Amino acid sequence: MHKKLIFFDIDGTLTSVKEPGKILDSTKEALSKLQENGHFVALATGRAKFRAQQFQNEIGIKNMVCEGGNCIIIDHQELSYEPLDQSLAKSIYYEAIEKGIGVAVSTSDDRIRYTPNNNFLDQAGDFQSFMEVVVDKNYQIEHQPPIRRLFVSLKRDEKDYMKSIEKIGVMHYGDDQFIIVEPDDKFKGIRKICKYLNKDINDVIVFGDGLNDRKMFQEAPFKIAMGNAIPELKKMADYVTADSDADGIYKACKHFGWIS
Repeated sequence: MHKKLIFFDIDGTLTSVKEPGKILDSTKEALSKLQENGHFVALATGRAKFRAQQFQNEIGIKNMVCEGGNCIIIDHQELSYEPLDQSLAKSIYYEAIEKGIGVAVSTSDDRIRYTPNNNFLDQAGDFQSFMEVVVDKNYQIEHQPPIRRLFVSLKRDEKDYMKSIEKIGVMHYGDDQFIIVEPDDKFKGIRKICKYLNKDINDVIVFGDGLNDRKMFQEAPFKIAMGNAIPELKKMADYVTADSDADGIYKACKHFGWIS
């Protein structure tokens, strides 16, 4: 059997849509069999490294592209990391401050974010289970480590208030509470892994379901959309499997003979 490099998005792909965070037994079985059969199995996620590592340990996959393509990990070892485009990140930060829009900054791989005023706390709603925002009225972005992520208190239909945000990928937290500005080119990380392992990019297969999988689907040689994927992703897919809650991962892997 020709060995593949198979990359999986997490939320809505490896995990349930009906019960967020739940991993079906059939999915665990498929991942285990793929690795037993000698395929290279990895996560491909937009999550911050520390959050992705928690899932990585839970599901037993030792390789991943995380930070939206800006960090690669093989055998649990970080091989490379790059922050956001700093000039663009700072332009978003300054525009938010100028317009009185709440903005918080992540400069370390943890739950802590910093903001220079109370706007984000006042505008973004309850997010305490997700992160801790520290107000530092003396905060100066120029004297901080590189920006990893930005959190902007705009809703989905308010993005036009900030032109600088249009230049980068965004995610929406919770019930459209705020925008997360983060890297969104997972395939960039996949390319790096193939180069590091000296593997043929044409052996790459990707699984996904959502907005932040679009760039990955645009470039991957073979892409599989979950049955619960957004319509745009399904149109780009080479194959559409069942929903993540209906054994979609297992069924696709068995359909193509990667597991038996």
